[in-house]
Formats: sequence, structure tokens, C-alpha cells
Amino acid sequence: MRSIRGRLLVFLSAGFAALLAATGLYVLRLEERRLTDEFDEAMRAQASSITRLAEWEPEGLEWDYDEALMPQFGRTEKPDYFELRLHDGTPLPARSGSLAGRALPFHPGATSTPVFLDVELPDGRAGRIVHYAFVPRSPDDDDGDLRPAGRAPTVVIALARSREDLDALLGTIRRSFGASFAVAVALALGLVWFSLAAGLRPLREIARQVGRLDADSLGARVSLARTPSELAPIVDQLNALLARLEASFDRERRFTGNVAHELRTPIAELRSLAEVGGAWPDDRASVEAFFRDVHGIAGRMESLVVDLLLLARCQAGVEPVERRPVLLSRAVDRTWSSLGRNGSARTLRRDVPADLEVRTDPGKLDIILTNLLDNALAYAPQQTEIRCVATRVSGRFRLEISNAAEPLTPDDLAHLAEPFWRKDEARASETHAGLGLSLVTALSGLLRIDFRVRQDDDGTFRASLEGPLDGGNGAAP
Repeated sequence: MRSIRGRLLVFLSAGFAALLAATGLYVLRLEERRLTDEFDEAMRAQASSITRLAEWEPEGLEWDYDEALMPQFGRTEKPDYFELRLHDGTPLPARSGSLAGRALPFHPGATSTPVFLDVELPDGRAGRIVHYAFVPRSPDDDDGDLRPAGRAPTVVIALARSREDLDALLGTIRRSFGASFAVAVALALGLVWFSLAAGLRPLREIARQVGRLDADSLGARVSLARTPSELAPIVDQLNALLARLEASFDRERRFTGNVAHELRTPIAELRSLAEVGGAWPDDRASVEAFFRDVHGIAGRMESLVVDLLLLARCQAGVEPVERRPVLLSRAVDRTWSSLGRNGSARTLRRDVPADLEVRTDPGKLDIILTNLLDNALAYAPQQTEIRCVATRVSGRFRLEISNAAEPLTPDDLAHLAEPFWRKDEARASETHAGLGLSLVTALSGLLRIDFRVRQDDDGTFRASLEGPLDGGNGAAP
């Protein structure tokens, strides 16, 4: 399993080490260049002091040099070296005693600009040499002052000295840099490790809390003492998921209990009828009444099972949809006529355009309208009017069924589409199992129709259907 912490540790440490190395090498190069430039400047100054000792007389080069004043050029152990030559390479008598018949490398084409090079000294040591061209001065015939002589030839001076001390100092600096780099990387590694451990601690706490959750503890919520802003959306979404799971599990438990309740009552009735029918088998009138009751109970049970199967197929997305043109006015009239109102004094006021046509599944639309109108008949007070209004707007239709009803709370409205939910907890009704609006919700989604319910302040309950006239191009979801 790939670890985010491990990857961050590697990437951050490598990045920090690379940054340290780049910065350190840059500073190291600057320091090496500064020290080398100081070394070269000292050589140039030393060479300049030697050139001031050279004068050009008509007889040749006059060399006013005292080795006692510059002992570094005359010692036998680790000496410095210099020599002067004409520009064409002809040796001149001006040279250090340390050369003892040897010569320094000559660089033809020298100019007045000093040139510094690394060389091997005559005694085999690593050294550095500077050479440049100059014109010796000559005495003035009139006043005796020294001045550059136009007739004097160009002379090249070469001065070399050991770079051992410079290399030793540079080596010390490099070793110090290496040690500092290693310590800095180790400290950076520790700092990154500690920072990641502290930064990822909330994730470990979330994992620990989630790990303790199970089906019996969905009411718990993930909570951190100090939730980082980056993790706040994750914590919120986890808690929202737990809330949805808790509500889903509660619905499943209620669904199971309600199914058991809905089936227990007719089963108990059938058992009672069987016992009663067995006690008086010769009573023809009782037996006939018994079978009529059995038929009615079996019909209710069959209707319940059929509705449950339809609901399950809709929720699973396997219920087929066959779309055909349907006139809404005819569908409403047909549904209202099919409802047995049993002497109900409630009336239906239709306001549906006769030419309002919708492309949808006629059978499923009939089930939706049947449940909505039957729901209105069941809960609207006597002597009241049920209204059914349909409109067409920009390629869409809207159908609303409204009726007066008992006051419902927002919580009641949120549970209306839940299977088997009833405001009457005693579940006294034998004709309504509580699946009507659940089926309406499932079938509306299948037909790409938006289904909404609300209640006005005056108690009017409104159930609305809204969708495209073409049924969503005829494709089932």
C-alpha cells in the first residue's frame, strides 16, 4: 500500500536537500572565486612591484633588484618564482634565484591585461602563474626623471607561486560545506517527519473514529478538537454520509416493521376466518360470507405485493417504459371515473387544456394520477373541492392537484414519500397501506417528471408534476 506520508517525506526531503545543495554550491562557488581572486590580486600586486624595478637604458635592461628584500624568491624550500622575457620570448637576466637555470612557462602574445593560469611549478608543486606585458621606463636626457621610453621594447613578466595554502583553505571550506549540508539534511528530514506526523494526526483520528462505526452506531459523528480547514469538507461529507446512512437504516427498519404489520393483520384475519368457517361448515350463508371476506383480504394482500414489486423494480431501474402520446385531460377524466368514491361528497374541478398532449407511459401515468387523486379523496374534508390544473410553458407541462387537508408539519412533508408512512400512527385505514406517494415518487423519476408536495398556510395541500412534453426524447432513464 502506497503511503501518502512516505511519499511526502521522500519528496519534501529530496526537494529540501536539492534546494540546500543548490544554494550551498552557489555560495561555495562564490567563496572559491573570491578567495582565488584575492590570491590572484596579491600575485598581480607582487608582479607590479617587480616591474617597477626594471629600467631600459641604451645599453639594455637595468635591473635594480635586491633579493634580500624579497626572500620568497630566493629560498630553497617552497620558493616563489618570476622571470622577465622580451615579447618574442628572449630571456632577460631579470629572474628569481629560485629558478636556478629553469624557466617558467612562456605565453606568447601576452598583453597588458594580466592572465592567470594554474600550472605545475618547477619543483613539481601545484601553482598559479600570472603574466602580462609592460614597457620598462628609461631616464629622461633633460631632467633625469623616469618616463616610458618610446624606444624601449615590450617585456613580459611571469610570476608563479604555490597554491597549496589556497587549496588547503578551499578544501577546509568544502569539507565544512559537506558537513553542514549533511547536518542540514538530517535536521530537515527530522523536521519534515515531525511536521508530517503532526499534520496527518487529524487523518489518523478520523480513521480511528470511522473504524469504530458499525450498523449500530450510525448516530455517532466524526468530530475533531481542531479541524483543519483542508479536512473540514471531508469531515462534513463523512458526517452527512453517516446521517444519510442512519436515515436509510431507519427507513429500512421502519419498512420491515411496516411490511410485517401490513401482512400480519390480513393473515390474522384469514386465520380467524378459517377457524370460524371450520366451526360451522354446514352453515352455507356463513361459508359464503367467509369466502367473500377471504377474497377481499387476498385482494388487499395481492395489491400490496404488486405495489411492492413495482416499487422495487422502479428503484432498481429495471421497470420498462413505453412512451406514447397521451392527452392529459382524458387521462385525468379516466382516472377520476375509475375511482370508487363510495358516496363521497368531494368534487373534482378540472382545468386541463383539451389539447395538452404529453409523450409518456400511459399505464404508469394512470398509476400516478390514481394515487394522487385517491390520496386527495381520502384526506380532503367532506363537501370540499379537489382541483386539478394543468398548464403548458416552453415545451414543458405542469399538472397540480390540490385539496384542503389537515395541517402537516415540515417533518410530515419530508416523510410523505416514504413507504408505509402515515400520519395516523394507529394505521386505522384498511384501504391505504402508505405506498401511494412512494409509487408516485418512483414512477415520476422513471418518467423524468419532477414530483413535489407542499402545503400552503391556509392548509391547502398541493401535489405537482412537471416535466418535458416530449418525455425526455423517449429514452428511459
